[in-house]
Amino acid sequence: MENVNVILAANILKYRKKNGLSQNELAQKLGVSFQAVSKWEKGKSAPDIAFLPIMADMFGCHIDELFSREVKTEIHYDHCAEFP
Repeated sequence: MENVNVILAANILKYRKKNGLSQNELAQKLGVSFQAVSKWEKGKSAPDIAFLPIMADMFGCHIDELFSREVKTEIHYDHCAEFP
């Protein structure tokens, strides 16, 4: 299995370019430095977990797609816990 950081790095780069954003533009939208985005895309570090839903929304994808996971949209209510 490929390293999760490598997969995430490649997908951040792919979706950033697909959306026509520079590293600086993405950085500004997230409130981080362009150096941080560069490190994410090189797999030298990973974004804080709080940025993942924000990036997914910006990129028009699901968080699962950032990790190259299959997106499952059906809900299995039988797997959900009931609350009193």
